[in-house]
Amino acid sequence: DTEDPAITCPADITTSNDTGDCSAVVTYTTPVGTDNCTGATTTQTAGLPSGSTFPVGVTTNTFEVTDAAGNSTTCSFTVTVNDTEDPAITCPADITTSNDTGDCSAVVTYTTPVGTDNCTGATTTQTAGLPSGSAFPVGTTTNTFEVTDAAGNTATCSFDVTVNDTEDPAITCPADITTSNDTGDCSAVVTYTTPVGTDNCTGATTTQTAGLPSGSAFPVGTTT
Repeated sequence: DTEDPAITCPADITTSNDTGDCSAVVTYTTPVGTDNCTGATTTQTAGLPSGSTFPVGVTTNTFEVTDAAGNSTTCSFTVTVNDTEDPAITCPADITTSNDTGDCSAVVTYTTPVGTDNCTGATTTQTAGLPSGSAFPVGTTTNTFEVTDAAGNTATCSFDVTVNDTEDPAITCPADITTSNDTGDCSAVVTYTTPVGTDNCTGATTTQTAGLPSGSAFPVGTTT
C-alpha cells in the first residue's frame, strides 16, 4: 500500500473572547482521515480539541492520519481569538477643598485609579491633570486617566479637583495722623503712605472707599 491517506481540516476560525475571559470556548468538526485500506488512525498533533477554551491569539491545530502501511498525511487550521473587550476604569468622586493657608493652591491627595481588563498587560496612564499629592491651583483641574489593554482597547475616566480661595486678603493702614492747620487755611495738606492690600492669590485690587487721597487738603476736624 503506497497510497497516502487523505484528511481535510475545517476552515480557519476567528472569534471574539468570551465576556470577562481572555479566551473563548470554540467547537469545530474534528477531522477524520480516510484511506484506501482499512486501519487508518487520526490523531491531533498540535492545538486543542474541539470544545476547549482557546486563549486570545492564534492556536494552530494539526491532525495526522496514518494508515496501516505507515503512510501519513496532515492538515492544519487556525483558531484566532481576538480580545474585543474594553478594559474598565473607575475614577474617584470630584473633590472640592479650600486653599492652603497663604497659598493660591492646595495639596490634594486621591486614590489613583488603576484600570482592569479581562487579559493581563493593561496599562493605566494619566492623560490630563495632576498626580495625587500635587499642589492644585485655585480653580478646577480635570484629571483624566486612560487604561489600554494589550489588544489596544481603551477606556477613560475623569474627575475634577476644585480649589476655592476662601482666604481673605490683608491690608494695613498707617497710624492715625494728628496735625495743625496750614497757616491761613482751615485745612492742612497731609501726605501718607497709601496702603496696598496683599493676598495669597494674584489679582487683588485696593480702592479707597472713604476719606481723601494722600496729598489732599484735609479740612479741620477728623477725616476717616
